[in-house]
Amino acid sequence: MRKEARYILGLGACSLWLFLAAPVSAKTVVHTDPGTATIRLAATQAEAQPVSKPAPTGWFWLSSDDNYSKYIDYQSVVTMPRRSKAGEAAYETDVQAWTKTEYSYEGAKETLTAYGLLDKIGDPGKLAYSTALLSINPQTRQVWYMEEHFHDKTGAVIWSHANDAAYRNNDAKGKEINSQAFDAAFYQAAIDRAFPGAGETARAEAKDRWYDIFTKQTPDGIRYTIAADTTTMRMEKNNLIFWSWQETKDTDGKVVDVKFLKMAMNLPEATLLVINGTHWAPQTGWQSLENELDGHYRMIPPTSDEYQMVTALRDYAKQYDTWVNRYYRLYAPKK
Repeated sequence: MRKEARYILGLGACSLWLFLAAPVSAKTVVHTDPGTATIRLAATQAEAQPVSKPAPTGWFWLSSDDNYSKYIDYQSVVTMPRRSKAGEAAYETDVQAWTKTEYSYEGAKETLTAYGLLDKIGDPGKLAYSTALLSINPQTRQVWYMEEHFHDKTGAVIWSHANDAAYRNNDAKGKEINSQAFDAAFYQAAIDRAFPGAGETARAEAKDRWYDIFTKQTPDGIRYTIAADTTTMRMEKNNLIFWSWQETKDTDGKVVDVKFLKMAMNLPEATLLVINGTHWAPQTGWQSLENELDGHYRMIPPTSDEYQMVTALRDYAKQYDTWVNRYYRLYAPKK
């Protein structure tokens, strides 16, 4: 079972995340030309002034599958400090980039369906590619789609929308990048360009991306495993934040249960918090766990089987100190 793609379990990861990337509050723009589009986000809200942005022309290929090919314009990547909600003197990093996605017929159909545009556009073959202006907060791994433009094969825009500063200021609208995110390749490429040597793409493609932190097999052959996605690991004070993939296999080695969870481990105290996540079972498919989480840390006793998670995560944080602390050492605005 692949941790990077849910669709093998019967749920299209692309359609799920594309749907989340198309906010219902988006402001519709008729035939906006991305070549004359503007970057709407300035260093502070108080000084917001549109900055003219030339048309992206140097598309660099990132990845392809049967339905989608993804590109980024490296020349469009810009980095600036942005005032955060923490106060007048608090700033966060904002990275902006233009991206491009090319579609097969099935990819276009899936995308138009997810956006609720299939009836309006009609033939999926009309959608050849899309361009988008992304605003990224690398300190929280979140992406906001500030502009999106759907094009036919001649380059003509057949649908567009844009969002204002209020949308970008809403943290709840940001889409967190993890192994299930359709736009992970865009995020990784933009951050690597903005911060040379960051290594986001290399870590995502590494053979040891998934770090085993828990294994257990019962006497009757039921096997439990938990792997932490090292691309998402980051320290926040004493907490190591990460996404995990938890599988249960029956005696025949068949996956019968999966949990995809965002977790926080307080390393000194050996306490664990499940922040959010989803659960899969053959009978139900993927279901949100939002209503089942209480928001409380729970202690992991040193004598328990689960304590191997504490030991494994402490070891990783110590061995890869630079990596897990990159969010405030490398990506934070310089004072």
